[in-house]
Amino acid sequence: MPSITGIETIVPENVYRQDLVSNFVQQLFGGSSLNVERLLPIFANTGIDKRHFCMPVEWYGKPHSLSEKNTLYTQHAIRLASEAVRKLCQQAQITPQDIDHLFFVSTTGLATPSIDAHLVNVLHLRPSVRRSPLWGLGCAGGVAGLARAADWLKAYPRKRAVVIALELCSLTFIRNDFSKSNFVATSLFGDGAAAALLAGDDCKPAGNRALRLDASHAITWRDTLEVMGWEVNDEGLKVLFSKDIPTIVRDCAKPSILQFLATCELTLADISEFLSHPGGAKVIAAYAQALNLPPQKASYMWKILREYGNMSSASVLFVLREYLTSSDYKSESRVLSTTLGPGFSTEMILGQCQ
Repeated sequence: MPSITGIETIVPENVYRQDLVSNFVQQLFGGSSLNVERLLPIFANTGIDKRHFCMPVEWYGKPHSLSEKNTLYTQHAIRLASEAVRKLCQQAQITPQDIDHLFFVSTTGLATPSIDAHLVNVLHLRPSVRRSPLWGLGCAGGVAGLARAADWLKAYPRKRAVVIALELCSLTFIRNDFSKSNFVATSLFGDGAAAALLAGDDCKPAGNRALRLDASHAITWRDTLEVMGWEVNDEGLKVLFSKDIPTIVRDCAKPSILQFLATCELTLADISEFLSHPGGAKVIAAYAQALNLPPQKASYMWKILREYGNMSSASVLFVLREYLTSSDYKSESRVLSTTLGPGFSTEMILGQCQ
C-alpha cells in the first residue's frame, strides 16, 4: 500500500497573538449592529494563541475587491507552495524532477492556470508531471488529497506523488461584512501550507518513518449544503457556516467512523492516534465526547489549533507531521484521520506506522 514518507509545512511571516487580533476586530466591528461585547469572548474561548496571515494586520482594515485579493492569493500561494515542496524534497533527498504527480488542494482563492501549473515552471518540474488541482473541498481537502494520491499510487507503485494543501483564509475576510459568521471567522482562521510526499510500494523512502495508508472513506450527507461554504459576491468569498457543526460531529461522525472501521475489521480500541482536522475547540471537544477519546489522543489537534488556528485543508497535514516527527511515533501504531467540509461531507484515512 502507498505510504506518506514525509510532510513539510510553511506559514507566512506575519504572526499575531490572539489578544491583538481581538482588539483589532473589536475596532473593525464597532458601530455595527452586532453585539460586539457579547461576542468578544469567542476569541478567548477558541484555544488559539496565535495565527499567521499573509498580509500585515492593518491591511485587513480597508475594503479590497475580489480581484485584488485573488491576485494576492496567486502570488502568495505560488511562493508558499514552492517553498514547502523545496523543503519536502530536501528532507526526502529527492529533486522536484522526481515528482510524478502533483495534487494541489485549496479553496480560498481562484487560479486558471491552477497554482500547480505555475509550480511546474517555478520548481522546474518535468513537463510530463501529472497535475490534479482539487478545489472546493474546504477543510476536508487535506485528507481527500492524501486519499486520492494513494488511490493513484496503487495503480502506479513505482511512482511518487506530492500533495500540497494551501489555504490563505485571511484573504477571504470581507471588511464590510458585519455578519456573525464573519466575526466568528476572524477569531478562528489562519494561513498556512503543507506538502506531503507519498510513495508507491516499489518506491523506497529515504527515511525510517512512514505512514502506510491502508484505507480511505468518504461520505456526503444529503440536504446539508447550507452547513458550510462560500457565497461569492463582488467583494469576495463570504463565509457561511452553521453553529450546528459540533452537533453534527456528535450525531453523525461517530456512526460514520465506526462504519468505516468495521469495513476494515477494526474498532476504536484498535486506533492508537486520532489525528484529525482541528476545526475549532468545539469541534475537537465534540469528537472527544462522541468517541470517548482520552485527552492524549487529541493532543496533537489541540497543539496545532493553539499555534496556528484553523488553516482549513492544510491543518490536518500539520497535525500528521507533528505526530510523525514526535517521540510518540511507534511502529505498527494505527492512525485515523478525519475531516469535515462543504457538502456537508467527511473524508477519512486509516494508516499504520512503519
